[in-house]
Amino acid sequence: MRSVRRLLSSALAAVLALGVVVGLPGAASAEESYPRPSSGSWEIQGRGWGHGIGMSQWGAQGAALQGLTYRQILGFYYPGTSVGSVGNSTLRVRLMAHQDTGSVTLWAPQGAARLQVAGAGNTTRSYAGGYVTVDRRENDRFWVRHTTADGSAGPVHAFTATELTVTARDTNNDNVGAVVGSSSSRGTWYRGTIQLVRENSTLFDVRNHVALEQYLRGVVPHESPSYWEMDALKAQAVAARSYVLAEIAGNSAGLTCDTTSCQVYRGRAVVDRAGGAVVTPQEFASTNTAVAETAGEVRTYGGAVAFTQFSATNGGWSKASTRPYLVAKADPYTGTAPGDTRTTWTGRLSVSTVEAYCPSGGRLQNLVITKRDGNGAFGGRITEGRVECSTGDRTLTNFRFDQFSEWWRVTPPPTGFFLSNTLGGEAEIVFQYGRDGDEVLIGDWDGNRTDTITLRRGKTFYVSNTLRGGNADYSFPYGRENDVILIGDWDGDGRDSIAVRRGREYHIRNDNRSGPAQRVVTYGHADDDVLVGDWNGDGRDTLAVRRGNVYHVKNSLSGGDADAVITYGRADDDVIVGDWDGNGRDTFGVRRGNVYHLKNSISGGDADRVVTFGRDTDEVLVGDWNGDRRDTLGLRRLG
Repeated sequence: MRSVRRLLSSALAAVLALGVVVGLPGAASAEESYPRPSSGSWEIQGRGWGHGIGMSQWGAQGAALQGLTYRQILGFYYPGTSVGSVGNSTLRVRLMAHQDTGSVTLWAPQGAARLQVAGAGNTTRSYAGGYVTVDRRENDRFWVRHTTADGSAGPVHAFTATELTVTARDTNNDNVGAVVGSSSSRGTWYRGTIQLVRENSTLFDVRNHVALEQYLRGVVPHESPSYWEMDALKAQAVAARSYVLAEIAGNSAGLTCDTTSCQVYRGRAVVDRAGGAVVTPQEFASTNTAVAETAGEVRTYGGAVAFTQFSATNGGWSKASTRPYLVAKADPYTGTAPGDTRTTWTGRLSVSTVEAYCPSGGRLQNLVITKRDGNGAFGGRITEGRVECSTGDRTLTNFRFDQFSEWWRVTPPPTGFFLSNTLGGEAEIVFQYGRDGDEVLIGDWDGNRTDTITLRRGKTFYVSNTLRGGNADYSFPYGRENDVILIGDWDGDGRDSIAVRRGREYHIRNDNRSGPAQRVVTYGHADDDVLVGDWNGDGRDTLAVRRGNVYHVKNSLSGGDADAVITYGRADDDVIVGDWDGNGRDTFGVRRGNVYHLKNSISGGDADRVVTFGRDTDEVLVGDWNGDRRDTLGLRRLG
């Protein structure tokens, strides 16, 4: 067992002033509890937009700006995939705004001679000018009603077919697509054909049958802005082509859709009904070029087209999925492109949004995050949590709550404890605890291999076995108010306990209870700086004394000569102790400002690792905050 040491400066006990008790944001292994705020909402910090799987679109732009080709971009985001090619097949796209509808309006775009509606067999009707309204009404049939250009009622035709095909034709009888109305005056012009597919006696679906390469012209500029770098647009074109083919191959209906549930597809243009003129183009020269110059190119894996998922930004770390080429890894490109406002973001989460998940309409008391995936800032994306309510608790596995992603935390307070699970990494555990004037002690009080905080007020110790605000788990008195306190696992039972130093005498207890010392040892000089650590990896903490930059280390709780004497650092360095590499042995580190020089052996020489953390005015703590047997840094920041 290794126990925790904190900063040794000229004063052995650092006094950390603490304010109000609030929740605990962001550790992968510690619960984060956010009480119901009186303001009615939490301010939150987040990363990413979308699911974060596969290609980050903003990352592709950043990579292209750094000189990567589109194939290099795709190779990074879909490792293990290869370049493949496909033909220009026809897709069937569900237009989701017109699903299970009872009526739709259609017309020909500007320049077309007529609108043609074809049913089963040779049943075809043509309509010049105006628009048609298609309903499914009497006798289980499609009813096509023509309104002429001057607003007069034209002929009505009934089709007994279960599916109608609608196209607009020019004077050469070429198909120029058709317009599907979205309002009384506007509609979307689609390439290919429009299919009206019977659902039942009164409802039908509206679909666009369109060639793959034409379809992509209406997709790419709505997944990646058309002004982006050409290699980013080409990467999007290949990813979109691959994605839709893999998606269709994976569903029995062989359909895709036009929303973010599939990928965004907006057809050719938004047009005006009265004159048929283009109001808003949906295809652009740059993205058309990206599609054309990658025509037929896909990513493949194992001989099949890869399911190339993508999202706006992965926040700097991609999320793993079920395919072997959709992996979780750090992304050095996301967050580097100008204009990216979603790799990191701030927002607000209302109590009412969360309270809607309370059982039986209860009142929300606490929002608790119980699991994260461990990748990146804040401990990574939220994978599980619960709402604690007046009517009971409910566990949730979807913690997006209408935010940009499930990777967020409640904005931490400006002061309090800031603990990191990686050396030099971003603080993942942030909370406030205790009162002004409390002395803070770090140890594993319950033997669960995770270090937590004990507060000392006078001669009373308040022990908490979790890294969060709230009440202590228990308290006990020990020693005198002016005693210098040391923390260690003195008997190797896996639990840290207290000792008091009086001059060169050490009064040790092996449990955290009141009563006389269970052991008294004498070591060193009364004016020595004293360190505690498991120097030889036997599971028992012992003492070392520091005189200038010379360390006298004992491997037993006894007087007499040191077992090892080493020289390290400078005489005016602040010194910390921890097991930095998880080998079960504590070693030294020195702090100079906010830079830490860490050794992995009890020896002199250069540091094995140098990390930067926090500010040089922060109080510094050392502990194993997540139970991985490696000590990392924490700090207490005052206002």
